[in-house]
Amino acid sequence: MYKLYLIYDKVTGVVDKAAPDVEGSLALNVSEDQDYMEWEHGFIATLPDYSWVEVNGEGDRVLNTAPTKPPHHDWDWPTKSWLPNLDAARESQRQAWNAWRDRELVAGYSHNGHVFHSDDRFMAELQLILKGYEREYLTGTSAIRTRDNGTLQMTHLEIEGLLLLIGLHRQAIYAQSWAGKDALVAMNTLENIMAGGPPE
Repeated sequence: MYKLYLIYDKVTGVVDKAAPDVEGSLALNVSEDQDYMEWEHGFIATLPDYSWVEVNGEGDRVLNTAPTKPPHHDWDWPTKSWLPNLDAARESQRQAWNAWRDRELVAGYSHNGHVFHSDDRFMAELQLILKGYEREYLTGTSAIRTRDNGTLQMTHLEIEGLLLLIGLHRQAIYAQSWAGKDALVAMNTLENIMAGGPPE
């Protein structure tokens, strides 16, 4: 088994690659700006991302690796630390608002002690029934299915009112989502952005 060495930049300490010293050839592959150190992990190993070498007060070479990446951070070589990526955090929260909106739009609508569907299909069904009343194809009451698969007999006016209320309910969901996403633009700390997500 060959020993494994790390080739790194003399100034920054940034590790370029790991390489075995095959018959003393390693030095031939190291430029004037680079140096190398033996890596204790042996030949079969994966070099961690964001690795750099420092020389301590006793002249020993020490391999450092980045800590675990926090959410919405990017690695910064000059400071050798994870820095917040506010744009990535904002985009993550915008997607969270979109997901919340989509869930709420189909979560149902409570009315007069019953829960009705609130999705596009149900609203289209109500509109079709109302069109039937308008064209006088329908009279009296119509059977409307609730979210728990019950059936209610409802009049033309009751169906019209239900459609309006569901539409207003959906519009309020859109408005809350728009307001939440708009507010993210002015937030300039990661803490505020992460707190600016949708309701749990």
